Amino acid sequence: MGYQPPKSTATSPPLLRRIHNIDHSISLYIHTLTSPIAPRPLLRLLELLADFRCFFPVSLSLFLATPSSSPIRSHLLLPLLLCSLLDLLFIALLKFLVRRSRPSYATHSEYNAVVSVDNFSFPSGHSSRVFFVASIVSLSRPWILADLNHPRVTVLVRRWFEEDNVMAVDLLIAAVWSWALTTVLSRVALGRHYVLDVFFGACFGVLEALVTFHFLEFQALI
Repeated sequence: MGYQPPKSTATSPPLLRRIHNIDHSISLYIHTLTSPIAPRPLLRLLELLADFRCFFPVSLSLFLATPSSSPIRSHLLLPLLLCSLLDLLFIALLKFLVRRSRPSYATHSEYNAVVSVDNFSFPSGHSSRVFFVASIVSLSRPWILADLNHPRVTVLVRRWFEEDNVMAVDLLIAAVWSWALTTVLSRVALGRHYVLDVFFGACFGVLEALVTFHFLEFQALI
């Protein structure tokens, strides 16, 4: 029996149906190709780390534990917290409006949705979250460099990077972007989302980071 489009797309314009069918075919191919080789525990770990229920409490704890004098608190952790809330509301609104079903070729029983809109697929909240994190870390690069004078951090940098602060921060940023990209790919491999879900989720994440970061800069000038 061939693929039957969901009822939500069956009455859509021909162009949208064609885009959906292509998106479905590519996503299914990636899911089928990666399922035998991608370690499911790793995919589930990436899913957990990027989940709002895990990410927000960790970010809030780091924010509260960081001294108010640290530039990382105001230029990295605060944007992460504010962007988390913006992302939660914005992605939930889009999911509610679009109401795209998750891929039918994968089981989602192990994924516990917090609210009903979490059961919809477009856009991917995990993808938007990891990409706004990577974007904010990149935008915060000057302040991360400025905060490397902390004694414990200095010892670590001296031991592993021969006091090359720039290399240490650039490697951190590269690691965060690698984590973000791997998480986005894992959403398709796990069968949680279609390719377009994660693509637009990632784009929205970058946009949210820019809006949040420039909003805080504007507030600082007032």
